Amino acid sequence: MDPITLGILALIALTVALMSGIRIAFATAITGFIGLWILRGYVPAASLASTIPQGHLSAYTLLVLPLFIMMGFFAFYAGITRDLYWAARQWVGHLPGGLAIATIFGSAGFAAASGASTASAAVMGRIALPELKKYGYDDKVSTGCVAAGGTLATMIPPSVLMVVYGFIAEESIGALLLAGILPGLLEAFSYSLMLIIRFKINPELGPPITGITWSDRIKSIKGVWGMVVLVILVMGTIYTGIATPTEAAGVGAAGALLLALPGLNFKRFRDAMVETARSTAMIFAIVAGVLIFVHFLGFTGMPAVVSENIVSLDMNPVLVLICILAMYLILGMFLDGIGMLLLTVPIILPTIHELHETTGNELFNPIVFGVLVVRMVEIGLITPPVGLNVYILKGVAPHVKMGDMFKGCGWFVFVDLINVAILIAFPSIILLIPTTMIQ
Repeated sequence: MDPITLGILALIALTVALMSGIRIAFATAITGFIGLWILRGYVPAASLASTIPQGHLSAYTLLVLPLFIMMGFFAFYAGITRDLYWAARQWVGHLPGGLAIATIFGSAGFAAASGASTASAAVMGRIALPELKKYGYDDKVSTGCVAAGGTLATMIPPSVLMVVYGFIAEESIGALLLAGILPGLLEAFSYSLMLIIRFKINPELGPPITGITWSDRIKSIKGVWGMVVLVILVMGTIYTGIATPTEAAGVGAAGALLLALPGLNFKRFRDAMVETARSTAMIFAIVAGVLIFVHFLGFTGMPAVVSENIVSLDMNPVLVLICILAMYLILGMFLDGIGMLLLTVPIILPTIHELHETTGNELFNPIVFGVLVVRMVEIGLITPPVGLNVYILKGVAPHVKMGDMFKGCGWFVFVDLINVAILIAFPSIILLIPTTMIQ
């Protein structure tokens, strides 16, 4: 059988397997192994399937993942999330939709300590939703804020998806993490601007908070210092070249542990370790399965063929990029973010490299492309039918209908698409910080 035909059939088989409910780690591993068996024979396929995951997963750079995850759990037990939300409430609560805006900025703050979007949505849901309910905020707006605010964790460093992309694309993980700072802040401020406009037009969505004094605001600042310390320890050391991303993650995890010590008992410490191990095992299992499948696709020659065909199209390169991003928007409605990156980036990235070489446009810089792709994956976290953040939030707010939650996310998706257009028009926003980092 022609290798390209085999590759297409394997992609169809994988799609069917995923839609039938098989876990992505098992579906990709089985499909990739069978494809390798057909192409190379059983013994070479078995050898590749056993050595490929071990060779890649033992890479030193991947140690950053469990360390960042651990840092997020310790930051939660240190009470940083609640302190950030309370500080944001004191400073912006008086604005139209103040509590909703405080939820966005609280989520942005927690995103700087946790790279997992679903964890951020779950934590902020427990903290912010009762307060929003207490003041009579509309359920759609409340749940939309928490779900969309959770997506900030995939953009604002430390981001698990950025690390995964850097691992696949073999790009600087430090540069990718720094590249997410300005787009993440743009996202938080644009969400807040949208909320101010909506609440100005329709004040019945929820009242501003009254009675906040400057004394309250000044006192709330003391709850932010822990987050500031973590940001300096992690992103500051990466930016100045003092530490590699892995070393910075280790320092950040240790710093979060020290901050958590006053309220940390054995049970909480054990829970943090168990959840870190569970999350890491899940990610690594997906990576292992997809690596087998991706190596099979490499043997078929599909990535090169796809790249040649796309580049040879008589289309504006920017339009090609928009079409690729639109594909991610659709895939994000059905696939997990990590699995989506692992499956598609090895196929699409050669095209981006080719367009970068032929056009010289910084829009096709792999760092810029990585941020844009992660941005599209973010949108998939809050769009039906498989918006993971919404499903996580349903467990926190069972009284709110799933349909109302997705409706509440609609305005945020609209703002997200505008932000993507801004980043496409001005890719220098993405590259500003990483181009000045000390190597």
